[in-house]
Amino acid sequence: MVHKEIEMTELKPDILVKQIRERKAEIEQLLVEKAEALKDAPEGKLRIIRNRRTLQFYHRKNASEKNGSYLTRAQDSLAVALMQKEYDSKLASELKAEIIALGRLLDDYRPERIDEIFTSQHDSRKSWIHPAILLDEDFIKRWMNVEYEKKSFEENTPEFFTANGERVRSKSEVIIADSLRRFKIPYRYEYPIHLSGIGTVHPDFTCLNVCKRKEYVWEHNGMMSDSDYAEYAVNKIEKYTLSGYYPGENLILSFESASRPLSARIIEHYIRKYLL
Repeated sequence: MVHKEIEMTELKPDILVKQIRERKAEIEQLLVEKAEALKDAPEGKLRIIRNRRTLQFYHRKNASEKNGSYLTRAQDSLAVALMQKEYDSKLASELKAEIIALGRLLDDYRPERIDEIFTSQHDSRKSWIHPAILLDEDFIKRWMNVEYEKKSFEENTPEFFTANGERVRSKSEVIIADSLRRFKIPYRYEYPIHLSGIGTVHPDFTCLNVCKRKEYVWEHNGMMSDSDYAEYAVNKIEKYTLSGYYPGENLILSFESASRPLSARIIEHYIRKYLL
C-alpha cells in the first residue's frame, strides 16, 4: 500500500533495464537449448494430408521429394519429432531476432542521462527545479522525513535498542532493524496504517525498496508458541489480506516460537528477496 506523499510514477527506469537484460538472458539460454535439440532432430520435413476424417503423415527427406514417404502409425514418434523440429526452427529464428532487437535497445537506452540533466545543473539552480525523477538520495530523504505519531511504550517494559539508538520492543526486532541498517534499507518503525476490521495498527517495520521505489510492510510474529497470540496473529494476517497487503507482494511475514527462534539467515533472505 503506497502512501500519497510518494508518487509511484517516479519509478526508476533502471528497473526496466534489469528486466530487459533478464529477458535477453532467458532468450539466449532458450536459443542454446533449441539449437542443441535441432542438432539431434531427424532430417527432412513433414507433409500432412487430410484424408476424410484422418490425417496422413509423409516424410520428405529432402526438398526434391514432392510427396515423401508415407508414415505408418508405428512411426508416429517420427512424425512428432518432425513437427517439433519445424516449430523449434521457427522459434530459433524469432529468438535470434528478439535478441538482436533487445541488444540494440540496451545499447541505445541510457536512462541515466535523465538524472544527468539535473545533476549537471548548478547548485544555485537545483533548489528551484522540480526534476522529473528524484535522485535516490532525495527520494529516500523525502520518504524518511514523513512525520508520524509513534506508538508509546508502557512503563517498566524491557528496553531494547538498535544500533541506530532506536528503541524497539524485542531482541528479534533489534536483529531485524540492525540487518536493515547493514543492508542500507530505509525503514520506519511502527508506522501507523489502517486495516479493515481492526482499525489503526502499527506494523513492526515499513521498509522501502529503493531500487523499485516500493514499500513493504514487515510484521514479525514472535510468540507463536502462545495460542492466544497465534490466534491474534492469524486474524491480523487475514485483515492484512483484506486491506490489500499480500505476502511476497507488499507484505513480509516472519515468525518464531519458543523452540524456533528467529534466524538471521531468514532475515537476510527476506531482505535480499524483497528489499534490494
